[in-house]
Amino acid sequence: MHVADHPSRPRLGAALDTLSVTFHGLTAHPDEHNCGCHWGSSEELSLLKTPDVELEPDLLRRTWQATDWSDHAAVLRRILPQFARVLVAGQAEPLFGLEEAGYSFARGRWQQWPDDHADPVREFLHAWWEQSLTDPDVAVPVQGADVTGVDRAVSGRTRPAVQRHRSPHPHYEEPPCFRRSRWSCP
Repeated sequence: MHVADHPSRPRLGAALDTLSVTFHGLTAHPDEHNCGCHWGSSEELSLLKTPDVELEPDLLRRTWQATDWSDHAAVLRRILPQFARVLVAGQAEPLFGLEEAGYSFARGRWQQWPDDHADPVREFLHAWWEQSLTDPDVAVPVQGADVTGVDRAVSGRTRPAVQRHRSPHPHYEEPPCFRRSRWSCP
């Protein structure tokens, strides 16, 4: 099979497109604020309150890494379409590991959002996880443990996702990480 034809790519592409449609036009809360000395300027904050404006990579990183938003869920919904594409492309540039991105999802409490918002996030995470496990040309391979760190931070568990992808699938090839004892599942 040619790499461009990998079956995980259409699902992930569709999940990314659904995030863009679902969260189109959303903004941070109008009263949202953050410390200018460590997060950014009032001009940068105004960008979070403006829908669909692409954030510079450094501003996007500072936004998803910040832990002191008063409404982290609204901030996450505002940046999610761009943030998800950056994660998939392997361009998130975390300071302490990609699980930091998972903590941003967790702080946003996305599982508690209405189904029309939570379901696209869930589908994106599952599609990204599937691609990370099965696509030989993935930007963020699961062998680097970064994607598993995100999954663990987002869901609080890794084992169920690993088990889900160990089952037979017509295009599934067991990645080398499953042959290591630390990845084995009974």
